[in-house]
Amino acid sequence: MGKVSQHFNRNEFACGCGCKFQAADVELLEILEKVREHFGKPIIVTSGCRCLKHNHEIGSKDTSQHVRGMAVDFKIKGISPQLIYDYIDSWHDRGLGIYDTFIHVDVKQTKKRRWDNRT
Repeated sequence: MGKVSQHFNRNEFACGCGCKFQAADVELLEILEKVREHFGKPIIVTSGCRCLKHNHEIGSKDTSQHVRGMAVDFKIKGISPQLIYDYIDSWHDRGLGIYDTFIHVDVKQTKKRRWDNRT
């Protein structure tokens, strides 16, 4: 469906089940562009938006911001999740989580939230 920002196409955010649900919040895209510019490397979206069915199948809650296109999980080849997390944490005022191999960022309209789900 085409470009949604300078470096991202809508299909990068498509639901992983193949249902063709695609959404990406504008503010979320601005965050990703800022991260890409800072590290100078492409971002690999590992999970963008999700339909409710797929969200249930992977064990996530209905309140997940992924079902609204307001969250993304991603990685950057050659950059540790910790470095990415530390950079975003220095300025992002909403949801941010770190996992073993990826970062979660969301733009849910609430207070600053942080979590560490590394094993």
